[in-house]
Amino acid sequence: MNIFLTAFISGAAFLLGFLLFLNPAQQNIKANKWLGFFMLTIGCAFISSYMVLNSLYESNIHLFRFLICTQFLAGASLFISTLYFVSPVKSFSYSDALHFLPFIVYATAEVVFGTDKASISSYTLFAINSNVSFLVRDLLPFLNLFYIIKSYMTLKKHRQNIQLISSSIGRISLNWLRWVLLTLFFIIVISMNDALFELPILTPLTNIAYSISIFFLAYFSIRQKNIFDYKETEAKEIAVLLSGNSNSTNTKPVSDQTPPNTSTIIEGNTPVTMPVEKASKKAKTKRISNEQMSILGKQLVSLMENEKLYLENDLGLPEVANRLGISIHEASFLVNEVTGLNFYNFINRYRVEEAKKLLASARASELNILGIAFASGFNSKTTFNTAFRKWAGISPSGFMKNLREKREI
Repeated sequence: MNIFLTAFISGAAFLLGFLLFLNPAQQNIKANKWLGFFMLTIGCAFISSYMVLNSLYESNIHLFRFLICTQFLAGASLFISTLYFVSPVKSFSYSDALHFLPFIVYATAEVVFGTDKASISSYTLFAINSNVSFLVRDLLPFLNLFYIIKSYMTLKKHRQNIQLISSSIGRISLNWLRWVLLTLFFIIVISMNDALFELPILTPLTNIAYSISIFFLAYFSIRQKNIFDYKETEAKEIAVLLSGNSNSTNTKPVSDQTPPNTSTIIEGNTPVTMPVEKASKKAKTKRISNEQMSILGKQLVSLMENEKLYLENDLGLPEVANRLGISIHEASFLVNEVTGLNFYNFINRYRVEEAKKLLASARASELNILGIAFASGFNSKTTFNTAFRKWAGISPSGFMKNLREKREI
């Protein structure tokens, strides 16, 4: 069974790798090329395992040594793929090239110290105990674990950053890739056990876990959408905004809660939080004058109050900036200064207020909870429930129950 699964996983990894690299759907092209390259290295890893299981490596030692070398590219290619997913205008840089140093070092050592009969991957670095030694190839799980953690932290930051530019983050949050990374983390733990500890309960799970992870990745790769589906000029502005390389006020996500030292005013029927004391903040160059801030602030509220722009399910900061006639960076600055919130929370708070009105109206009997969510501008029930609890302090169903109880009194 191990031999069959090893061959099967290798073939599946190569097939998925080529599909991602060719990317027929033309989604996140550069990111998917690197992700495809990562899958090709996984395919190479399982070919080398197949050669070991069938005692073919000695008669094909040069191929075997090459396959081991490619495995040192896996972690770096996965991480660079993640960087391309989270950046709208990323290009390959010198710092990216540095991630291939482990591959260069190992490949050089393989050429210098390897022989026509053996690979240095099986050389012992040190003994762990009388029965187990730490081999050169045992460096791979630790290297890959390092890049899995780096990739996960990058995605965590991405989830915060996209709240600056989008009101609906479910489609672009890359949660599917986070789950893939968690699956790979589990696989790395199993491979470490297989190499160093050999706990019998985990060892049989290795190939099964790899099989599941490949199908998992294939499923979500097919369903993925463009993360930054913007014009080139908008993408460049967004890239600068997300990197924080600007003179604007704090472009990082602020607290989801009402910030201290603020007051809440009512514009129309919607509360807007206004900062009261800004002297304690670190001095920053303002992108908009006080006079412009006042005018644009009123226009921003008008877009929400009168035109109900928040009802657009996929509303993004670029569209709001375009409607106000200012840059994306200036729009982010405006929202942050006027409300003390990031764009995501600013829009979803309006949507919650709209949902509360609908729940209290006659339409509540016509629409279910999902219908209320969509009618309020949300594009998923999960996001709706989370935002409603956040801003109303109660679930939508609990809110309706309270309304019914008040009417019965």
